[in-house]
Amino acid sequence: MELTDDHAIIEAVLKGDKQAYAGIVRRYQNKLYGLFRKMGSSEADAQDLTQETLLKAYRKLAAHNPAQSFAGWIYTIAINLQKDRGARKTASSLQENSYEPETPESMLLKKELRSELHLLLEELPEHYRLVLLLRYTNQLSHQEIAGITGMSVRQVTNIVFRAKISLRKIVEAKEGKRSDILGAYRKEKSQP
Repeated sequence: MELTDDHAIIEAVLKGDKQAYAGIVRRYQNKLYGLFRKMGSSEADAQDLTQETLLKAYRKLAAHNPAQSFAGWIYTIAINLQKDRGARKTASSLQENSYEPETPESMLLKKELRSELHLLLEELPEHYRLVLLLRYTNQLSHQEIAGITGMSVRQVTNIVFRAKISLRKIVEAKEGKRSDILGAYRKEKSQP
């Protein structure tokens, strides 16, 4: 029988069923890996940090407060490990998790759009990028993000708002540059 609730899995592990922790590993390993990659870790570093996070969470499982979100707790461990390790930003690509068959053209377009979004996120300050990734990639609430980052819920709300505005400005600036380049190119071509 496979346990599906985080707290049920934790309870089983703490009662001696060490194999039950595999449910936690399956549930969080890809999410953690994706978070580390999007925060600028290389593939190898993201894999190492994912493994370290899962091991540290296992060792400290008894310290988890069942009244709090397990997801928020494990992401806190992950972010602290990354900070402690001093993970450097590197070029990275986003993983594609698609279950529908796609055409090569749609796959290429999706990859380009994700790469462009990732590049736009790279232009944001780290605390903006972290909060956006936790909110929209990992679907954490503002309260959970506040617990992970040590900010107040109000600060998280403000950062999400400001990060969205910053992203919009970056996109508009890039679109403006593209328009200027295209306009100059068209003007140059039309002159004899």
